[in-house]
Amino acid sequence: MKYMINIFEVFLPQLLRYPNPNDPLNGEAAALLMRHPKEYESKVKEYVQRFATKEAADAATDGNDEDEDEEMSDMGSISDAE
Repeated sequence: MKYMINIFEVFLPQLLRYPNPNDPLNGEAAALLMRHPKEYESKVKEYVQRFATKEAADAATDGNDEDEDEEMSDMGSISDAE
């Protein structure tokens, strides 16, 4: 459990604050960051509002687990949300 806390409190915030577009897990997001940093920042803010707020978490727990899995798999790529 201690390692999970470290991941959520240290690793993920650092990863989100300092993305490395030269070695990306999501090539499309990295390209957006490098070519259009303002659009990238706007997209990150949008995704935080949609998926990483207390309200979003509460809404996700109110639904079915199957619906949640389906929604996550439908996310696709960063350009699909337009």
